[in-house]
Amino acid sequence: RDCLLSRGLGDVYKRQVDELRLAEQRMELAGAYSPTDRWTLSLMMPVVHRLVSAVNLAEADIWAPGDLEFRARAVVWRDRKFAPRHLVSLTGGLEFPTSSIERDAGGVPLPLEFQAGTGSWDPIAGASYTMFSDPWSVYVSSTAIFPTQGTADTQVGISFRQTALGQFQPWHFLAFQVGAEFRIDQPGYIQGVRDPNTGGHITYATFGLIGLPHDKVLLHFTTAIPMIQRLDGNHVEGLAITAGLVYEI
Repeated sequence: RDCLLSRGLGDVYKRQVDELRLAEQRMELAGAYSPTDRWTLSLMMPVVHRLVSAVNLAEADIWAPGDLEFRARAVVWRDRKFAPRHLVSLTGGLEFPTSSIERDAGGVPLPLEFQAGTGSWDPIAGASYTMFSDPWSVYVSSTAIFPTQGTADTQVGISFRQTALGQFQPWHFLAFQVGAEFRIDQPGYIQGVRDPNTGGHITYATFGLIGLPHDKVLLHFTTAIPMIQRLDGNHVEGLAITAGLVYEI
């Protein structure tokens, strides 16, 4: 995902001097375990690559582990035990500050744009609804993340995320997805002072493909295109592409 950031206060000259372009690639290793048909526990560990480019052509290239994430999902209602058509679930979790901290020559932690993680303990809470009506299915979820104080005396704002996704599976080996993702963020703070280029909301349109080349293998590819951006300050987000592989043990 490409992201334009400016730490200036609004005038054109300041934006030209302080503008940053951030390109991020993430590889995530995740595992999930379901001890019962109602509970699922999952762990996700990312490895993050960030390329930060300034208008003077200076670049910072960062490879580092990100923040470990644990989630527990419980099915709290289903219309029937066998082959349910409707599921309601609750989710709770925690992001751990496992990422390394990037520092300057004097040993001072760099701003968050140069970090692979926030360095904070972030509780997660959410709920979701899933409907199955072969060959259609619908998934709707709401998730809130509550960051605590992190690297370099920063405080990332609370983030609320809403997902609505429809899927059509005309064949057992291929499915198509279309949906929308909405995110609203509270502003962040640096040493108690509000960062003017954080906060606001953004809506993505998402398009995906899911392939099942084998009974135990699932491949997925998703593109998220920003459609509505109402982000505070000088902050613009770009296209996001996700690809992955799931293997069922």
